[in-house]
Amino acid sequence: MEAARQAFFTRGFHAATIEKIAAAAGVSKVTVYSRFNDKETLFEEVIRVESTRMAEVFDAGVADQRSLEDQLNAYGVSLLTFMFSEDHVAIDRVLLNEISQIPALARRFYEAGPGVCFGRLAEVLAEAQQRGEVEVDDPNLAAQDLCGLWKGAADGAEAGARAAADARGDPRAGRAGDAAVSQDDRIEAVTIGVMQ
Repeated sequence: MEAARQAFFTRGFHAATIEKIAAAAGVSKVTVYSRFNDKETLFEEVIRVESTRMAEVFDAGVADQRSLEDQLNAYGVSLLTFMFSEDHVAIDRVLLNEISQIPALARRFYEAGPGVCFGRLAEVLAEAQQRGEVEVDDPNLAAQDLCGLWKGAADGAEAGARAAADARGDPRAGRAGDAAVSQDDRIEAVTIGVMQ
């Protein structure tokens, strides 16, 4: 799996070949095909393993939290930490453009990756709704919306910090950089806004 992960994340889906993956893993091409049938299934399994890793981090963080707000903050921090990690940035940079051109592969990627993350967050929201802590029409849509808000808050702060860095000669650039809020604080602000 590690050989496939490295191949997909560094070369992209199209450039990664079963031959190169098998050679890097020290196995035959036949072994890879007998276990995964095709490159798409191998790719899907790599994404599933990455999602499982993310879910484990999330579950560990949420397990220690008591309130829904604390659980959502822990999830948001875990999610954005993962999304801005070197590995995930590699997925975005190398793979997403490629797989978006292959609808069946894009669907498999979503179901093995983001769909798993949204599903876990939807479970937390549904459980909280049963306890009367929150009211949502559709926990799945609420999970997707909340993730979008978290990512948007992080992207906005990152863009602001980048603009400040670009304005090196402007005396206001330092203040703009100083005004950048930590990722944890942005998550908390979005979570509190959603819960009100």
